[in-house]
Amino acid sequence: MMSNPANKIIVMMMFVGLLSSPNASAHSGATGVVKQRMDAMSDMADAMKAMASVVKGKQEFDPVLFIQNGEVIVGHSDTLLGLFPEGSNEGSSESLPAIWQQWDDFVSISDRTKTEAKELVKMAKNGSELRPLTKQFVKLAGNCKACHKDYRKKK
Repeated sequence: MMSNPANKIIVMMMFVGLLSSPNASAHSGATGVVKQRMDAMSDMADAMKAMASVVKGKQEFDPVLFIQNGEVIVGHSDTLLGLFPEGSNEGSSESLPAIWQQWDDFVSISDRTKTEAKELVKMAKNGSELRPLTKQFVKLAGNCKACHKDYRKKK
């Protein structure tokens, strides 16, 4: 079933829908670096949601939307690892201890996210059509899913 690219896109779109659910309750009480990373993750989720609306056909295709939102993800990817100092999973944090136990894997996923987002931006700047951008978007969303699966508390 999952070998079909259309099925992969549907699954990724469902995941992006989960990313875009309101995070207000999770952010209440968060302070310092935990709040900073929650805000960064919310920005990234909003960027993914905006691109997903185009991929799903709910919004007209505009490459600028992929450029701007991809750059949001690239920008946060530059600082993301610094928002996970050891021991910052207390209180309202949604981070699992596995982040620090498997730091190299966590860094690898973060690096892939940045690489895939940069490629998405590059493709959009070079005039790519929606179908190839959608495939790149799915790759990017796969990294989000992988990280949340192993390193974020279940909701």
